[in-house]
Amino acid sequence: MRTAALIVCLLPLLAVAQPVVPGSDRFPHQTPTEQVTAGEVLINELNCIGCHAADKSQSHRFETRPAPVLFTTHNSASASWLRYWLNDPHGFKPGTLMPDLLHGLTEKDKARAVDALRHYLVSLAPPLVNTEVTIGRASEGKKLYETIGCAQCHAPDARDNGRDFPLGELQQKYTQEQLIQFLLNPLHSRPAGRMPRVPMTQKEASHLAVFLRDHIPSRKGFALANGPAALKLREEGKALFLKMRCTNCHSTRASNILPNLAKPLAKLDTTQGCLSAKPPKGVPHFYLKTEQIKAITAALRAKPVAFTAKEQTHRRMRQLNCTACHVRDGLGKPDPARDKFFATTGNDLGDEGRLPPPLTGVGAKLTDAALHKVLRGEKAVRPYMTTRMPDFGETHATFLNRHFAAADVRANVKPTPRDGEENQVGRNKYGRELMGVKGLNCISCHQLGGSKSLGIQAMDLAHSPGRLRPEWFRDYLINPASFRPGTRMPSFWPEGKAVSKISGRNTPRQIDSIWVYLNELEQTRLPEGLEKKGSFVLKPGKRPIVFRTFMEGAGTHAIAIGFPQGIHAAFNSEQVGWSLLWRGKFLNAESTWDDRFTPLAPPLGESVVTLQTGPAVALLKNPEQSWPTDGLKMRGYRLSKDGIPTLLYSQGTTKITDTLTPIGKGLRRQMEFTGAKDNLWVRLATAKVFLSDKPGVWSTNTKLSITAPNSQIRRIEEMSELIVPVKFDSSGKATMEIEWHWQ
Repeated sequence: MRTAALIVCLLPLLAVAQPVVPGSDRFPHQTPTEQVTAGEVLINELNCIGCHAADKSQSHRFETRPAPVLFTTHNSASASWLRYWLNDPHGFKPGTLMPDLLHGLTEKDKARAVDALRHYLVSLAPPLVNTEVTIGRASEGKKLYETIGCAQCHAPDARDNGRDFPLGELQQKYTQEQLIQFLLNPLHSRPAGRMPRVPMTQKEASHLAVFLRDHIPSRKGFALANGPAALKLREEGKALFLKMRCTNCHSTRASNILPNLAKPLAKLDTTQGCLSAKPPKGVPHFYLKTEQIKAITAALRAKPVAFTAKEQTHRRMRQLNCTACHVRDGLGKPDPARDKFFATTGNDLGDEGRLPPPLTGVGAKLTDAALHKVLRGEKAVRPYMTTRMPDFGETHATFLNRHFAAADVRANVKPTPRDGEENQVGRNKYGRELMGVKGLNCISCHQLGGSKSLGIQAMDLAHSPGRLRPEWFRDYLINPASFRPGTRMPSFWPEGKAVSKISGRNTPRQIDSIWVYLNELEQTRLPEGLEKKGSFVLKPGKRPIVFRTFMEGAGTHAIAIGFPQGIHAAFNSEQVGWSLLWRGKFLNAESTWDDRFTPLAPPLGESVVTLQTGPAVALLKNPEQSWPTDGLKMRGYRLSKDGIPTLLYSQGTTKITDTLTPIGKGLRRQMEFTGAKDNLWVRLATAKVFLSDKPGVWSTNTKLSITAPNSQIRRIEEMSELIVPVKFDSSGKATMEIEWHWQ
């Protein structure tokens, strides 16, 4: 009875011991085209060209799939695990892509080969580093496994079943600390990206590690030999490692062994070798099922064809099993049986709050920079969605970013109104009005800049300008359902006609006004309905704030810059020069937002330093000439990726960039000049007296310290000026670096 019950339990595994390749297994194989596509996926995933080179006509169809790196601090393995693994990879880990290389040997010879290989492989492992023991809870690990995405690729109960990506017996392979390190960065040792990096904390990794290691009983351990016997086995293992062509797939630390190739793909006999029903001794045995062999054979016999960008994209998505979570253009779909594992912490967000978004048209939706960050598992914008977007590595991110954009390009897309259509260009104030409770009431569902909405907490719209292409944003607002069928997002411009009277019912101007408002959100006020009394103080968060305002000491054309480090500056864009430095609080925007004619806003902080009035750069024909009051042309500013502004202006044909960045409790100023011109000078500050105790370092009676090589003092009437000559190189360029520190 017990034997019969055991056989019944094992039959499913015995029947499905073939390699698990979801990119092939989860797709139909009925038509010849489907068979060829499935075969191409299998050839890539089994890394057939690791041993059988593809010719030029096949190279775009078949790619190398890097196998795990042997061995790293993130991919170590115990000697006992290696014994079980090498002896029977498919029995020990049903569904593995690792072929059995030792089949056909006698029991005695196989035991010797396994022992030799594991002695050699253990010698490749780096020494264990003492790491802090992190305590985790299996119950928390189980919750994470089911909800963050693990259960979409691996078996929902985390037990290998021959149908999902196998996990193997992790408690036999890893210690708790080793598994934590692997979970935090699997790409370190598995560069193929099939096991991506899921963003998680150290504590979360510890919970997962406990769950994954403890839910399957441990097996008996097997120690290594000692002394001369161990050395002999290690040398045997090294020779065997090379003979079996292990390095054709696996790399090791400091490995530089060239592949030992077999017959090219084009010359293979598809009835022999790996593809035969029972591969001969010495040939890798993948335990392929009949359907897999037919698909591989069909792919090898198919005539090479060129792939479109869409086809290339879908091929890569199948390889990475993207359709386990996402839908795109009818390419596969998530497993309905695992739908319950897509969860949300949001209230009343429905499926849009728990299901990963569709990828149809994503290349036309997201900017290149935003899509790249998404593919690297960065900048998550749906915190209520428990499933996490993983990081597939730089190679895949670059490939998919480029191909999504090429595959999804939209023809005849009308550009958003800008140059030449100023009457249709949006205005910040209209955007704010439209967003508020007396407009379209976007804030009834959407969060904004970290402020909670008035109802359900849908996606924060402040992310939009940094992620979305403006044309997609416009077209989506006009007809959301055409981009995401079933969405609860209504259209306030049905058939392109505005329902709101704001801005004269002008649809392009209304939508562009919302876009402008979202782009300028950091320097404007919240919409009516979200704004709270007394919430006018601007507080730089993770990025600097650039705020155009009327300001004491910087005039009516001030550009105030607040840094998260609590160090701030103001630039007078009318006179084109830096005017103020201060620390502490930044600015109160109430007067700017409520009344453009109220008194000039003062800096809120302390330690305010006034630099000077007038242009920052001047053309001086002689040292006695007074500093001019004009001569510079303001050209705006640009923002770096981290939000730091660079001021742009020019002196005649010379273009100038001027950037401040925090350094300690002060600021570093970097200037670049292009377009050589003689007798250009930069004025850094004015004071009654400048003191210096070493070359290039000056201080004033206002406790300002300036570090500026090649600087000099000149006296004009009752004031002293600290100035620096601009020295161009042979290419007509010049750079300058200055530091300001003050008490």
